[in-house]
Amino acid sequence: MLTAAHKQAPLPDDPGYFPVHVGHIRASHEFGYQPDDEGENISVKNDSYCELTALYWAWKNLKADAIGLSHYRRYFRGDAPGPNGSRVLSTDQMGTLMSTTDVAIARPRYYIVESIESHYRHGHIGDDLEVLRQVIRETSLGYSPSFEAVMRRRHLSLYNMFLMRGEHFDAYASWLFPILEDVEQRIDNESRGPYQRRTFGYLGERLLNVWVHAHSENLHVKYLPVVNTDGEPKIAKGLRMVQRKLAPAPPSRA
Repeated sequence: MLTAAHKQAPLPDDPGYFPVHVGHIRASHEFGYQPDDEGENISVKNDSYCELTALYWAWKNLKADAIGLSHYRRYFRGDAPGPNGSRVLSTDQMGTLMSTTDVAIARPRYYIVESIESHYRHGHIGDDLEVLRQVIRETSLGYSPSFEAVMRRRHLSLYNMFLMRGEHFDAYASWLFPILEDVEQRIDNESRGPYQRRTFGYLGERLLNVWVHAHSENLHVKYLPVVNTDGEPKIAKGLRMVQRKLAPAPPSRA
């Protein structure tokens, strides 16, 4: 289980977790984690790809029967001791899960008042969805129905978190990164502020759901609860969602 981290933090004391220092190419401190700029990598793009730079590094440089992605403060809930008194998925649980399941992703979050597309448009640069929609039509037409289905619905698995068998991970990454790279060539992401510059991390969250939806008839998918070791400010998040819905949408290309 890759554990993406951009700073030193308490991590699970379980052999199944493999911390990766994301954005290492620009880091000023070492934490003893696996750097994401060894071998073939996109570490320099961490400000826009977020935890996906760890995913790219693993795709290009790591071979395993199963690979997953978690964060230094977000994990799938389980029975192993985790940071700050949490309980996280153990190595044994990962093995058991992969013996019966092809793909595990986060239990969906439900957005009662809006669709996944309108939620993205209220919080991010809405035009990016149109660029992504066009790229999928041009390069992955068979995924267009799943893209539209995910955009219409009101629930989403977040954080780019998953656990997959190795062959499915390779198939997913081989599909994901060319799409994001194509979108990257069509938008001006560098002119944006730090929050909105995380474009490809945000789009990646949506695309994980699209990929799972497209393969749901052929894959056994399980949804797992996520624990935030820093606590989950649900009320504050709910208020921010309402504020974004009421506020004007971000400028199309800002």
